[in-house]
Amino acid sequence: MSITVNAMPLRLERRSQDESLWVIPIEFSPFIIGRSEGSNLLLTAEEVSRKHAEILETGDGWRIKDCGSTNGTFVNGRRLTDNYLLNHGDYITIGGIRFDVVEQIDDAECTQFVSPDAENLERMLDLKAVVPHFQPLISLKDGSLTGYEILGRIAYDGLPKSPAQLFEISRRLGRQIELSELFRDTALEHAAQLGIKELILFNTLPEEMNLECLGRSLKKLRESVPGLKLGLELHENTITNVEMMKNLRSMLHDLDMLLVYDDFGAGQSRLVELLDSVPDIVKFDIALIQNIQKRSEISRSIVETLVKMARDAGIRTLAEGVDSREEAETCRSIGFELAQGFYFGRPAPLSQL
Repeated sequence: MSITVNAMPLRLERRSQDESLWVIPIEFSPFIIGRSEGSNLLLTAEEVSRKHAEILETGDGWRIKDCGSTNGTFVNGRRLTDNYLLNHGDYITIGGIRFDVVEQIDDAECTQFVSPDAENLERMLDLKAVVPHFQPLISLKDGSLTGYEILGRIAYDGLPKSPAQLFEISRRLGRQIELSELFRDTALEHAAQLGIKELILFNTLPEEMNLECLGRSLKKLRESVPGLKLGLELHENTITNVEMMKNLRSMLHDLDMLLVYDDFGAGQSRLVELLDSVPDIVKFDIALIQNIQKRSEISRSIVETLVKMARDAGIRTLAEGVDSREEAETCRSIGFELAQGFYFGRPAPLSQL
């Protein structure tokens, strides 16, 4: 638990490549530095450990200690082997990123720090430096290709490659919707240029569920790619109420887009919304699919019952995360119509599929 501190205030400063000054006030003890979500200073570089280092208030001031990191914490160029009393003029290096230690005297000119990756993310967004990836959707009946799910990847050095980490940085900057739109707009423009005829599924964020704003974005998208077969994937955590689902369903129908209920079974599966606002496709979560051939008869029977319920309601079913021939065969026997997973193809640029 972090507590507010009384010691002489310090801050960390980092000068970015474009000479922007990023300032990180040390306002809590312990002040955690690491790669895990919830760190006071979040660093997403691969060289940074989940809990890399921490700065603690002590009787004689602020001390920094390494938390057993893989690549070490350095102060003034020396790797820490014990805790170290920080002073004005020291500098800390973690994951190759340097931070200067400065006495906190006047906050008037301080820029609140978001992440050392922030300026790189903003440049990446401005340059639209993304590479669309496509993962095949396969018919379990005959093994034919029925479509793709599009997934965003970046082509920019200095940022983590993990989409989850990218979206964490973008949320801290308030640009997560912009990143989501860039991923799907770029991928769908590419698919249209190549003349893709199969169904293409794209993802949305919970923050995009303002239907008025989402409607404007999707209308613009549809006008830019009028010939593509499209489906919007909606994670179950995004669903707030039945009325919202009905309005979304109607909006997508007007735009000639399918509604896809994603990650069904991952958490609190909302059967009421599923039945009251029928989607076109339900994707069963990977947690239900992994090693399904080894599950108990009762477990497989429950999945089979859910598949039959969806099919009887006119909903197509898709098994997500099929990574082996045995899983594929079991899903086929249970009654799944579609599947995706590493067994059928990993996400990749279309030129590599």
